[in-house]
Amino acid sequence: MNLKLALVSGVTVMALGIACGEKAPETTPVTTTQAKAAPSWIDSPNIPDGLADVGIAQSNPMGDKAMQRATALADARAKLAGQMKVRVQNMFSQLNQQVTTAASNTAQKGGKPIKNDVMQRVIENVTRNIVDQELQGATAREWWLDPTDGSLYCHLVMSKETMERVMQQQAQKEIRNEIAQGEQALENALDKLDAAIAASR
Repeated sequence: MNLKLALVSGVTVMALGIACGEKAPETTPVTTTQAKAAPSWIDSPNIPDGLADVGIAQSNPMGDKAMQRATALADARAKLAGQMKVRVQNMFSQLNQQVTTAASNTAQKGGKPIKNDVMQRVIENVTRNIVDQELQGATAREWWLDPTDGSLYCHLVMSKETMERVMQQQAQKEIRNEIAQGEQALENALDKLDAAIAASR
């Protein structure tokens, strides 16, 4: 009997607490970190006008802040490079389609598409050059240190204008190199590069 009374009393207290406006405990953290003050970009790094990602570096035993900062930045660059590679692949897919369509609409019956091995080589070279230049134009927009475990977060961004300029410069360079080596199917690609970049967004 006492057990039943205790259970009823407990339920009543809980009901009164809810009725009085007490907030229920949150079951899902807002971000991947447990810190309440974590910025929203940690879980939602994307920006509407370019590419962005988040790099993370745990605190090191030596307490070397410069090393931690460099590690977080390198992590962010690696992630951003992955996004850039996808954009480069999309750009060349669009470029190949436009070159083939244009050739098919002219007297060049059944215009020749860019060879798969040539396209793959250009994609790899363009991507590598962009990454080797440490994603020229990418900047660390924000930094945040997690007070709970000392992890450092870096919000790395690249504007749309910078991204398209870098892609264009590197693509032009590699396409001209391939043309010089006899890949004539790429001759019309330079004129359609801007349209391919715009269509790859």
